[in-house]
Amino acid sequence: MTQPVLIAFGANIDPLVHIRQGLQKLHQHLGIEAISKVYRTTPVGNLDQPDFLNGTVHLRKGLPPGQLRDLLRDIEAGQNRRRQADPNAPRTLDLDIALLGNMVVNNRTTTIPDPDILTRPFLAIPLAELAPTLIHPIEKVSLIEIAQRFSTPPIGMVLDSEATRLIQSSIPPG
Repeated sequence: MTQPVLIAFGANIDPLVHIRQGLQKLHQHLGIEAISKVYRTTPVGNLDQPDFLNGTVHLRKGLPPGQLRDLLRDIEAGQNRRRQADPNAPRTLDLDIALLGNMVVNNRTTTIPDPDILTRPFLAIPLAELAPTLIHPIEKVSLIEIAQRFSTPPIGMVLDSEATRLIQSSIPPG
């Protein structure tokens, strides 16, 4: 797959442990080309829970959308992710397909590009770090243009340099 494959990650239950382990598994399957900076973010919706760590990865290889979604769900399950009725509940690991190049998918199980790119800075900004000139296939503007729509710094989002160092160092370069 020559189109950029961009995956969002997040966690707020032992996040460093689960993100590092989950990304190592993802790297074993598809290879990770790059990891964005990692941001500590205030929870959305249910505020009575720990802050999240969020970021994105650029994969070396891709899969068809359904197979990629299934792989991400398997990795989440391996980190004891329990999906709940509340989509904003605490979690050990969340892996979502953010973008598959210029592909658009909208069915009962998968929506690509992730619609939250347009409303959540903790998704838009790390994506723009990895692929600033990539054009959003629906909005027809670059990821950097989308990221620049948010206040600087975005409310409820701060760079976590130590988490960035630890997570980026968990995947061997090259």
